[in-house]
Amino acid sequence: MNWQSFRGSAPANMTIYSASFPDVSDQWPMKDDARKEIDALDQALKADPQLLPPRLEDGENGLPLLVPQHRYSEQAYRTRPALAAWRARLVPSALALFVVQNPLEDRLPEGTRMDSESRQWFIHANDAIGVRSRAQVLGALVNQYIHNEIESDWISLASGAAIPVLEALRAAKLDGQSVHLTLVDDDPVALRWAETMAAQEGLVVGEQLTLLKRHLIHHFIRSDDLLLELGEHQAELVDALGIFEYFNDADAVIFLQRALRLVKPGGAVIVSNMLTSSPQIDFTLRCIGWSPIFPRTLQQLQDIHLAAGIPAENVTVIVPKDGVYAVMEIRG
Repeated sequence: MNWQSFRGSAPANMTIYSASFPDVSDQWPMKDDARKEIDALDQALKADPQLLPPRLEDGENGLPLLVPQHRYSEQAYRTRPALAAWRARLVPSALALFVVQNPLEDRLPEGTRMDSESRQWFIHANDAIGVRSRAQVLGALVNQYIHNEIESDWISLASGAAIPVLEALRAAKLDGQSVHLTLVDDDPVALRWAETMAAQEGLVVGEQLTLLKRHLIHHFIRSDDLLLELGEHQAELVDALGIFEYFNDADAVIFLQRALRLVKPGGAVIVSNMLTSSPQIDFTLRCIGWSPIFPRTLQQLQDIHLAAGIPAENVTVIVPKDGVYAVMEIRG
């Protein structure tokens, strides 16, 4: 894989590259205006660290009601009904990412019609671009691991609706190989979406597809139940593209140790984590109000994998040009 040189600050012994990918935002009208508006909100929040993210209250008909805690959030949501519905009803579920990954859809998964002001942000917000670019990193890495055998096993932990996984599988240049996909998530709605979309790719439950409703904290970190259920050293590839930043450092160490026990020799675990240097991080966390996560520096990510017993030479880090996420390829 021909990645580009990384020009930021990173640990001296870290193998790290940058990458750039085409995105729906590239040629879209009003891109510069949308970015300037979001950047201004981000800078205002950086100047006042005391400002809190919006909170949710019980609204009419049992639907959650979004309550901004400062004028910047109020300004952001005032003319964006789809964005408000997305934040109140979908975040932090996997279906929230469906909208970011598919910003041209006419409606949100729960039925709210997309409006033009909301769509601009789903397209052009740097964090939205980052969600899409980390998926493209996964797609670029997949071919290295599912071409090696006639039959390959791929486990996706906290798969959500599995959009990046299915996109990567669709783009893979398979030549007669059979890939069995195991999707693990605690959200039954996301798994139903994943099953429907997988069926469109010809993947049938019980044949090429297994769905497991499991909670990673309870069944994989606090216990090894899921590890025993899936079987050690069975998979060529394990991905956890959207969950790693929800674990504290101690849980993240255990997660990596157990995820690596799932892969065969020569296989890999692929995870991503939002960087503390993500350009619009205050906008995302305190204006939009994404659920609490653990953004990390590159040094912190290396500290975690070293604590898990994974040497630096077994890890390659890719940071897309948008600078939102670091994607770690951890070889078994």
